[in-house]
Amino acid sequence: MIRLALPKGRNLEVTLAAFRAAGLLRGYDGAGRSLLTVVAEAGTAGIEVLSLKDWDLPLYVEHGVADCGVVGSDVLGEVDGDLLVPLRLTAGRSRLSLIGRTRELPPAGGQVRLATKYPQTARRVVAGRPWGAEIVELSGSIELAPLLALAEVALDIVQTGRTLAENNLVEIETVAEVAACFVVNRASYQRHRRLLNDWIGRLEAAEVAA
Repeated sequence: MIRLALPKGRNLEVTLAAFRAAGLLRGYDGAGRSLLTVVAEAGTAGIEVLSLKDWDLPLYVEHGVADCGVVGSDVLGEVDGDLLVPLRLTAGRSRLSLIGRTRELPPAGGQVRLATKYPQTARRVVAGRPWGAEIVELSGSIELAPLLALAEVALDIVQTGRTLAENNLVEIETVAEVAACFVVNRASYQRHRRLLNDWIGRLEAAEVAA
C-alpha cells in the first residue's frame, strides 16, 4: 500500500481536481476530519491518504512516513529536504510578490524592514538587490505589516490581488510563480517506481487535456 500526503488549505482543492482529472482518488472527498484515510484504488492495494499542513508535509515525505505528496513551491523554497519533484501542477498557480503602500522599491544603498513568513526566500531575494533589508518573520497577516508601518515592504502570496486593493496596498514586483508540486521520497520512488510513473504520466496527460 502506498501512502500519499495531501495538503490542507488552499492547495487541497487544486490537488484533488488534478488527481480526479487523472482518474485517481475519486473515492476521496477530503471533506472529513480524519487524518489518515484508506482509499480503494484500482491497480493498487489501496492508498493511505494523510492530511497534513503544508509546512509539515515535506518532512513527512523526506523521512518516508509518506511515500509522496503535494505541497506548494513556496514551502519547498523554505525547507532543505532532499525530495524528488517530478511535476508542478498548472492549475491554481499564484505568485510570491513584494508588496507595499507604494510601487517604489528602496533606492540603491537603502535599508528597509521586510515582513514575511518566507525568511529564506526573502534573504535570497535581498541578496540580489542593491538595497538591504532587516527580515521581520511573521506567521500570518503579512499584509498588516506595511499597512501599519511595522515594515516598509512585505513578501507574500498574491492570488487575485483583491485583498491588496481593498487595503490600499500594491503589488510592487513578482518574485516567483507559486505552484502545487508533486513530491516523492527517493527510496519510495525505487520501491513504487511503476505506480508512481503511471501517476505522473496520468497527471501530465490530464494537465495537457485541460
